[in-house]
Amino acid sequence: MTKNLDLWAAHGSHVIPVMPFMDSVLARCEGSWLIDVEGRRILDLAAGQFCTILGHGHPRFVEALQAEVKNNLHTGSQYLTECTLKALSDVAEITPSHLKKIILLSTGSEANEFALRVAKLYTGRTSTAAFDRGYYGISLATRALSSISDGHVEFSPKPQGSMQLIAPSCARCPLRLQYPSCDHACLSLSTRLIGDNADNIAAVFVEPIVSAGGMIYPTREYMQTLRRWTTDIGALLIVDEAQTGFGRCGTWFDCENLGIEPDILVFSKTSGNGYPSSGVAISERICERILDIGFSHLSSHQNDSLTAAAVSAVIRIVRDEGLRELARDNGAYFLEKLRGLESRHRNLGAVRGRGLMIAFELLRDDEHRSPWTEMLTPFVLACHARGVHVTYTYYEGAVRIIPPLNITREEIDFAIDAFDKTLAEIESGTLDAKPHAQTNPVIRGTLERSRLRRALNRMWETSPKYWMSKLKNSS
Repeated sequence: MTKNLDLWAAHGSHVIPVMPFMDSVLARCEGSWLIDVEGRRILDLAAGQFCTILGHGHPRFVEALQAEVKNNLHTGSQYLTECTLKALSDVAEITPSHLKKIILLSTGSEANEFALRVAKLYTGRTSTAAFDRGYYGISLATRALSSISDGHVEFSPKPQGSMQLIAPSCARCPLRLQYPSCDHACLSLSTRLIGDNADNIAAVFVEPIVSAGGMIYPTREYMQTLRRWTTDIGALLIVDEAQTGFGRCGTWFDCENLGIEPDILVFSKTSGNGYPSSGVAISERICERILDIGFSHLSSHQNDSLTAAAVSAVIRIVRDEGLRELARDNGAYFLEKLRGLESRHRNLGAVRGRGLMIAFELLRDDEHRSPWTEMLTPFVLACHARGVHVTYTYYEGAVRIIPPLNITREEIDFAIDAFDKTLAEIESGTLDAKPHAQTNPVIRGTLERSRLRRALNRMWETSPKYWMSKLKNSS
C-alpha cells in the first residue's frame, strides 16, 4: 500500500486523530464501492456514515446538485429559493399525514436540538427521556439524552432533567425476562423509576432501530405502549429517523412499520445522500402554538437551496427507481444468505434486520453464546482486506450492514463470500487476534486513557501508527 502510506507520511501529521482511520486513502467512490488511490475497490456496507442511501455518485443526484449550485449556493436565512419551497412540499408528501410543517437543517444534532427547543416551548417543560443506549447527536444536549457519554468530562455536566428508558433489548434483556411473557417490563420499570418526574418531561426521544446502541429492534407493541405513555404524561414523542428514514426499512419512515405517529419527526443522514442535510417535521397545531409564544430560529444554514436540491433528488430517485421495494427484497435476500452462514459457522449468530438495516454478532463457543467483542476488530480488518467495509456498534459489538438501497445481489454475494472466508479463519484459529487482545474498548476497555484513546490503541493498527513511528524515528 505504498501510495496510501506515502500520503499518510507526507500529510498525516496534520490530522487530529479523532478516529481509527484506515490505511486506504480514497480517490473516488462509485455506487456501493470505495476506491482508494491505488485503485483498490472496497464494498461499502456502511453507506458512508450510513448516509449515501443512493450509493456514491448517483448520476441523477449529482446532476441535481450541479444544477442548483449554479443558481443558489447560499442565500442567508431571510430568503427562500424556488428549490427550497419545492423541497418542503416534497418532504410533506412523504411524512406522516399530520406532520406538514418542515424546516431543513444541516446535521442530525442540529435537527434534534431544534426539535428539543420546540418541545420545551410547546409543553412549558424542561426535562427529556430517551433510550439509555440511544444516539441522538454530538452536542451537549443530544449526547446527554443517552448513557453513551457517561464518564466523558467533555460532555459534563449533563443538563438537568435528562432521564433514560431502558433500551428494549429482548435478545439480552437486562431484567433477564423473555418476550412476550415479559409484557414489556423494561418499559414499566423505566416509567416507574421516572415516577412523578414525568410531569416535567417535554419530549421522549426514540430511534425506531437503536443502531449505535446494539442494533436493537423494539417491538411494535413496545413502541405503541411507549406512544400511549408519552401522550398520557403530556409529553411529545420525537422519532429520530436519521438512519431509518427515506426508504431504508422499506417504507419512507420506519415509524410506519411500527404503527406509531410521532409528534415530531427528525430526519438527517439518509435525506441528503451524503450531502449534509437534516430536517424537522411538526404539525400545524404545534407550529401555531410555538409561533404564538414567539418562537424563532436562526442559523447560517437553514433551508439552504443546495440542501433542498439534495433532499428533493433523494425523494425522486427513491420513488422513481422503486428503492423502498428494493430495500425490502434485497434485505430479505441478505438475511437469507446470513442465516445460511449462521447454520454453517458456530461463531456467527443473532442475525436480524428490517429492510437494509441488518445486523449479526460474533459469538463465543461458551454456554451463554456471549458476544466475542475482542474478535470484532480482527473480523472487520480481515473483511477490509477482502474488499468489504463494515462497522460495529457500541454495545455487544453487533456488526452493522447498512448499505445503499441499490446494492446488487452480486455485491451482496461478494460480501457473503468475504464473511464466509473470514469466519472460517476464526474457526480454524488462523485469524490472529493477538494484536487486538483487549475487549471492546467502548464498553469495557482497560487501557489507561479515555474510551476513544483506548479504541485508538486497540484498533489503530493502520497508517497513523505507521507514519507517526516513522516520523519519530526520522527526527
